[in-house]
Amino acid sequence: MITKKQIYFYNFSARNLPDFSKTDFDSMIVENGLIKEIGKYGNSIADDNILQCKKIDLKGAIIFPPFVDAHIHFLQTGISLLGCQLNEVNSLKKLFALVSEESKIHNYVFGWNLQESLLKEKRIPSLKELDKICQKKFVWLARADLHSAVINTVTKNWANKLLQNSEFNTQINDECNLISGEIYNFLSFKLLNEMPQNLKKKALKLAEELCFKQGVGTVHALEGNENTQDDVILTANFFKTSKLNAVIYHQSEDPTLATSNNWKQIGGCLLVDGSIGSKTAALNEDYVDTPGYRGNLYRQTEDIIKLLRMAADNKLQLAMHAIGDKAIDITAACYAWARDTYGNSYHPHRIEHFVLPSFKAIRNARLSSSFICIQPAFDYYWGGENGLYAQKLGKERALKCNPFKTLLNSGLILAGGSDSPVTPINPILGIHSLVNHKNPDEQIDLNTALSIFISEPHKLTKESGFKGFLKKGFPADFVCLSRDPFRVSKSKIKKICPTALYISGETVYKRNSLFQKLKGFINKLLNSN
Repeated sequence: MITKKQIYFYNFSARNLPDFSKTDFDSMIVENGLIKEIGKYGNSIADDNILQCKKIDLKGAIIFPPFVDAHIHFLQTGISLLGCQLNEVNSLKKLFALVSEESKIHNYVFGWNLQESLLKEKRIPSLKELDKICQKKFVWLARADLHSAVINTVTKNWANKLLQNSEFNTQINDECNLISGEIYNFLSFKLLNEMPQNLKKKALKLAEELCFKQGVGTVHALEGNENTQDDVILTANFFKTSKLNAVIYHQSEDPTLATSNNWKQIGGCLLVDGSIGSKTAALNEDYVDTPGYRGNLYRQTEDIIKLLRMAADNKLQLAMHAIGDKAIDITAACYAWARDTYGNSYHPHRIEHFVLPSFKAIRNARLSSSFICIQPAFDYYWGGENGLYAQKLGKERALKCNPFKTLLNSGLILAGGSDSPVTPINPILGIHSLVNHKNPDEQIDLNTALSIFISEPHKLTKESGFKGFLKKGFPADFVCLSRDPFRVSKSKIKKICPTALYISGETVYKRNSLFQKLKGFINKLLNSN
C-alpha cells in the first residue's frame, strides 16, 4: 500500500561493496526512512509503486553510503570554528594581523592549526610579539597537533595560578610561551570548562553543519576527560536530536558515565604518548633534531593493564592514543596480554593513530584482533622525505610512518578518521591521502580506501549490520558526489565535493549551485542599499 511517506529517487548511480566502481542500482523507493525497493535498468520498479510517491531526480549523481569520521573531537572541533583558522597562514605578519583583528572583537583570542613549518620565519611567535598585539587580551594559539599551544602573558598568568594550585605545583618560565605535554592537556581542559554553555551549543551546531557539508553521516566522538562529564553529557544530549549518527567515547578511566548511559565503549585519546610535531611522541630512538631526547611516555604498562581490566569488568571497548613506536609497542603488547588473559570473553579494542608501528607491534595488534583507527591526512600534511616527520625523525623513519598497506596486508581492520580539529573533517581528502601516500609502497587502491571511510568504521562499533551499505531494509542514508572518483586521475580525488547528503531519505545538506550563490549575492547587495 502506498503512503505519503514514500519517496521515489531516480537518475543516480548507487555504489556498494564489493566493488564501488560499479552501479548497483539506479532508482529506489524509500519508506519511513528505509530503502524499501530498488531498481536497475531492465529490472525497474513497477510504475504502480511509483505513481503516488514523491519523486526526486538526483540528476545523475554518484551516490555512496555516507562517510564516517571514526576519530573526531566533536565539541573541540566546533570551538575551533569560532576562532582564527591558522592552517593557511604562511608568515608571522599574516598571523599577527589575524590575531589583532580577532582581539578587536573578542576578549578571548583563539587560533587553531598553527604550523610554524609553514611560516616563512620557521618559528612560533614570541611572548613579546604577542604581548605587543594583545597586551590585555587572552591569547591561545593551538598548534596543529593539539598537543601544544602558544600563549601571551595574560594567558600565562591565568595558567600559572591554575598550575600553582594543581598536582603540577609549577610555574611557566618568564620567557616561555609554548606549553606542551601534560601541562597543555591540563590547561586545555580547564579552558574548555570555563567557556559558557551557549557558546558550546553554538560550537556543536557548527561541527554538525561541517560534518554534513563533508558528507559525513556518522562520527565516533571522543569527548571530555576524567575530570569533565558536563561537556560529554552536553554533547551526548545534542546528538539525541541531531540527524548525525554518533558513537560517544568518554575519554576517561572512570567507566561510570559510559555504563550509566549504556555506552559500549570508553577512551579515545587516553594518551600513552603525545605527538611527533610537539616531540612528545614516545620513541625507541632519538629525535634527529634533539639528540638524547625520545619524547614522553604518559602511561606505563601497568597503567594500561589496569585500564584493560576495567574494560573487561565492564564489558567495554577501550580506545587508546599511541603514535611513537615505543608507545605503540607497549600498547599492542598489553592488548595481546588481554586477549590471552580473557580468551573468548575478550572484546577487541582500538588503538588510535598507530603512526610509527614496529613489526612486533603490528604482529601483536593482529594477534589481539585490535582495530586501528588511522588518520590518512597526517601523511598528506606531514609525510614524505621533506615533511614534518622527516624533520623530526629523519627520512628513513618518516617513510615508515602511517604504513597503511602494510597494516592491511597483515590482516588488520582500519577505520578512517580526521582527529579534527587536528586535521579537517574531510573524508575525501582522507581517501585521496590513502591512494596518494607519500611512500609509494604504502599506497592502496581506491576501492579499499573508500571502504576505510564508509563501511569499515562500522565494524568497530558493531553497526555494520545496519549501516555502511545501500540495500533494501537499510536506512536511506547516502552522500551525492560531484564526480565519480573512479573516473578522475588519482591526483585529483581531493577536488571531488559532496553535493548533497540525505539521512533517512531527508536532505540535511545540499550545495548551492553557482546560480543560487549569485542570486544570494545580488539579494544581499539589494538589501544593503
